[in-house]
Amino acid sequence: MRTRQVVLVGGGHAHIQVLEALVAEPLADARVTLVVDVPIAVYSGMVPGVVAGQYEATDVQLDPVALAHQSGVGVTIGRVTGVDPEARTITLVTGEVVSYDLASFDIGSTVAGLDIPGVREYALPTRPIGRFVDRFAAFLDAQRDRAAGTPLRVVVVGGGAGGVELAFTLDHRLKSDTACDVSTVLVDGGPRILAGYADSLRRRVVRRAAQRRMTIRTGTRIRRVDQAAVEAVTGELIPYDVLVWVTGAVSQTLFKESRLPVDERGFVRVRSTLQFEQDDALFGVGDCATLIEYPRTPKAGVYAVRQGPVVTRNLRAALAGRPLERYRPQTDFLTLLNLGGGVAVGAKWGVSFEGRWVMRLKDRIDRRFMRRFPRPRFPTESL
Repeated sequence: MRTRQVVLVGGGHAHIQVLEALVAEPLADARVTLVVDVPIAVYSGMVPGVVAGQYEATDVQLDPVALAHQSGVGVTIGRVTGVDPEARTITLVTGEVVSYDLASFDIGSTVAGLDIPGVREYALPTRPIGRFVDRFAAFLDAQRDRAAGTPLRVVVVGGGAGGVELAFTLDHRLKSDTACDVSTVLVDGGPRILAGYADSLRRRVVRRAAQRRMTIRTGTRIRRVDQAAVEAVTGELIPYDVLVWVTGAVSQTLFKESRLPVDERGFVRVRSTLQFEQDDALFGVGDCATLIEYPRTPKAGVYAVRQGPVVTRNLRAALAGRPLERYRPQTDFLTLLNLGGGVAVGAKWGVSFEGRWVMRLKDRIDRRFMRRFPRPRFPTESL
């Protein structure tokens, strides 16, 4: 039997668990290659803690390359630009072509609205997440030189979980680390923030925002951005000194450009076995994929974490010719949102809660996940 080629594209929350499993039990009769565009990954669940000042940037970095070396997996550094399912090849931006018998993609997503005029030039987008962490550190350093009492206007666009966490943690950090007169506005185009989350959780967040004198503006869609203000579709201008862009997820262009089956947002369509809709040799996990049977599953890291063991078992089963396991996303999951200052809010089964004990719980869960994986020996640019 010839040695089959298995390619893992991306080092996200699911694939890092595949690599972890291969340390203990390599794939039989297969050569595995990890393809990543940069060597360091970031655990997104702890990034608001970096913004809040609880963690250093290096505390949230993972080293999938080191884990690959531990598991005997080869590593190729480069951005994937094309997939040819007929030839079973993956093409990198360098022109290098990697052949596969099985391939799995865990490449995450990007943020919506980057095509709105001015967003790319003036906003601080949260994807790629590692670049956001680096740019935030530079921004914070620059603010410390501002004169006491200088106005510092923060606008965060996007009222999902990520936007809420970053608005609160950024507000806390700037008020703690600078002498500026900080004002924070959280903007969302929908009728309410935290759409799809428990109403009681939303009420807690709104109450906390009022206590901190933060402003929440819903029903405000953005038409354009310039270097000093955000312009709503109504023509109203919202001035800012820093603009953070945390809108909903949209797909990387890879799948659409490769003419693979995608949904209306460009995410690759996968069956409950995590295989592509029309191809048993290709798998998709995490934010880059939409489950055909469960298309409303949120683009949240908790699902990628749960998919990691499933795609590991299914890669083994596919190589062995066994039936594959079906993944069914959990209907509810523990939500924990970092609000800065050592406080978090949470919800489960429609019941919400808040306080310092919630932040301690979140910290314990996050650190436990991070302890499972190798950390970079030297700080470097992140994914």
